[in-house]
Amino acid sequence: MSDWLVGRPRLIQRIQCLFWVVIMLSHLGCVAPGMDKNVDPPLLTTAPADLSPWTATGKLALTADGETHTARFQWERHDATHDTVSVSGPFSMNRVVLERDGANFNWRDGDSIRPVSEIATLAPPLQLLTTHQPEIFGQWLLGYPANLEQGQIEVLSWQPVPPWRLPEQMIVSGDGYTMKIRITNWEMGSQ
Repeated sequence: MSDWLVGRPRLIQRIQCLFWVVIMLSHLGCVAPGMDKNVDPPLLTTAPADLSPWTATGKLALTADGETHTARFQWERHDATHDTVSVSGPFSMNRVVLERDGANFNWRDGDSIRPVSEIATLAPPLQLLTTHQPEIFGQWLLGYPANLEQGQIEVLSWQPVPPWRLPEQMIVSGDGYTMKIRITNWEMGSQ
């Protein structure tokens, strides 16, 4: 059979191309696709308000007193009483790490830890966070308002994180402020 192919270089090229196409397609067929964002989230269960541990990463835009401030955040809920929050943004600050241990809310500044109440000037997103306490803010990220006095939540879109559906975009409105939140990534499990 090899003698039959020797005089046909064009046929050999076509067979080689077909061979590579088959190899590539078979490889692509083995790749498991990611979660389909078009899955109907109402078919999934809304996560419980006391869910932990989890990490939410995203962006927020806070409008208060006629000014808008933006930030990126990573919120880690270790359990019902422990959170680590990293916030960074253009509002005159680099990365800030806040930690909650029960009722204690601290600012980690390098190796030193100071209570947030000792910080004289806080950027507006951090002021809002400390005003509403991080356990309440963490519930907001899951789509649960603590109570109407502390803010109203409108979840604009949900994202599937099986077995849950979790907020993707939301608006939190309260006395004198509006905050738009977009969560780009959810991670569930041990931290």
